[in-house]
Amino acid sequence: MTKLSAIREANAALKSEQRRGVVAVFVGATSGIGLHTLRTTVTLFADPTVYVVGRSEARFADHRAELERLNPGARVVFLQADVSLLADVDAACDRIAAAAAAAAETKVDYLYMSPGLIPINGPQHTREGLDTCFALSYYARVRFVEKLAPLLRGAPAPRVLSVLAAGREGPLVEDDLGLEDEKNWSTGAVMRHTTTLTSLALEHLARQHGDIVFLHAFPGLVRTDIFARLEAPPGSSWLWKLAVLLVSRGVTALMWLRGITPEESGERQAWHLTSPEFTREGGRLHQVNEHSDEIAPSAMKVFEDYKQEGWPERVWEYTARVIERALIATQSA
Repeated sequence: MTKLSAIREANAALKSEQRRGVVAVFVGATSGIGLHTLRTTVTLFADPTVYVVGRSEARFADHRAELERLNPGARVVFLQADVSLLADVDAACDRIAAAAAAAAETKVDYLYMSPGLIPINGPQHTREGLDTCFALSYYARVRFVEKLAPLLRGAPAPRVLSVLAAGREGPLVEDDLGLEDEKNWSTGAVMRHTTTLTSLALEHLARQHGDIVFLHAFPGLVRTDIFARLEAPPGSSWLWKLAVLLVSRGVTALMWLRGITPEESGERQAWHLTSPEFTREGGRLHQVNEHSDEIAPSAMKVFEDYKQEGWPERVWEYTARVIERALIATQSA
């Protein structure tokens, strides 16, 4: 276990260097773990430029003011987008690229991603035809990497961090990777698929972009309100409403009894994002557990088997087709 004291010491050492000119992109950082990671990261550099992608600039205004108080030298740029829509992801990336060109910036040093929701209310689809949970937890993330790769490769030590559920990979429904057949859809299946697809796709991207460090992290139990906000959709039966309520209250209680604070999680994720402990190592994905330790391959047999069977490339080919189909649907709407 990497102790919090060691992480704080490393973060403080980085802060003392007063590095200048750092550029970071944060997706899924308007609340919870992502917001606390952003708060820590913005203090680690002298004058960072931070692009924050989220749904509402107005709702983020107080957080933006706080970030600027934490580091008066920081430049915080909010990009309003619904990242469940791949067209919005592309538009946000295009705005980052245009802003970088206008400011004579040729790089993005860090890309942090943690958008998502708990898939508890059955399949819900975006207007691009994607399952909303898949769109947020998987497709949007790999699309951000794909679109920002040229800017990431311009950085001296670029890093991509996806916070989801590293080490929790499991068997896929191999002929229905997106769980488009409703008989294959369940809360557990969606969580298993988005986690496994994320790891396999990032493994592929790490091989393709050996100059970028890729990490997939599992934060463990963190005292956020993500489960407390769960509600059954309008029109649900009383039995389903009761089930959702019990899950919401039960998991929230467990998180508060056993979980770490979001501040601690933010410090850990900021360390994952910036620490030289995680190196390129010939283009492989680093998978990190809740203790900030690399997960041993022996603890991820399903994932390792999929790697040996060529699934990173298969998953990427499938993902590219789905993304293309979704973007065409948007253009023709």
